[in-house]
Amino acid sequence: MNSKFAMPVALAALTISAGPLAADETQLGATVMLLEIEKQIPPSNLGLKNASPSKLARKRDLVVTGESPQFTVAAKAYCKEGATLTAVQVFMGKVVITGQQAIPMASYGQSAKRVDIAGQRGARIDIPVTVNVARRAGNSLVELGFNPAKVYEKKLADYVAKGNTAAEYLRETQAFDMDTTVTLVAWCKMGSGNSVLSGKTYPGAVSHKVPVTILYNGDPAIVDGPAPRATSTTRKAPAAPPVK
Repeated sequence: MNSKFAMPVALAALTISAGPLAADETQLGATVMLLEIEKQIPPSNLGLKNASPSKLARKRDLVVTGESPQFTVAAKAYCKEGATLTAVQVFMGKVVITGQQAIPMASYGQSAKRVDIAGQRGARIDIPVTVNVARRAGNSLVELGFNPAKVYEKKLADYVAKGNTAAEYLRETQAFDMDTTVTLVAWCKMGSGNSVLSGKTYPGAVSHKVPVTILYNGDPAIVDGPAPRATSTTRKAPAAPPVK
């Protein structure tokens, strides 16, 4: 069957080969010299289905299926001369560096903080991090985390707003991409040899986008209103002749 809902190119990207990363967003604090994610992070995928026992579109229950994506961040971190690492950590979502603070912005996952590299000027590290996935759309007006069901509901609302029906959209199997942001944060502490920064610790951060493809499994039986009931007709018996 030809569907008017196109599959995104990112489905093919699930087999993308590793290569140099481009256009990473980097913020370097006063004591941080270099932060770099060295290896391509493979895309991931999740499913989405209607789990409602009802076949009415308005009673849909969209549920995200599949294991929460886990990414391994292979990176290197180097401090400026005279400074050494104190810790590194990975967050899902953006992190804002403000002076000596690293502030996660609506993070939807974070790794354990690594301190085994403390005291080194630079290190190569591999850190796993899991994406915290919202399994249903929920009722919040603003979604700051990773919520595929809410994104699909927004696509559905846009489709209906153009004069189409919800059931038509919900019947179609389709896929769409959502970007996740992986952010590595490293902290560097300056030694006593620097009169201005001596004893001070500053963070740095590098962010990279990783796509997740959401495959919605269409429900061909779903309808906008109650399904028509089967009707039966009963043949009337012929009337008896009048009694004379």
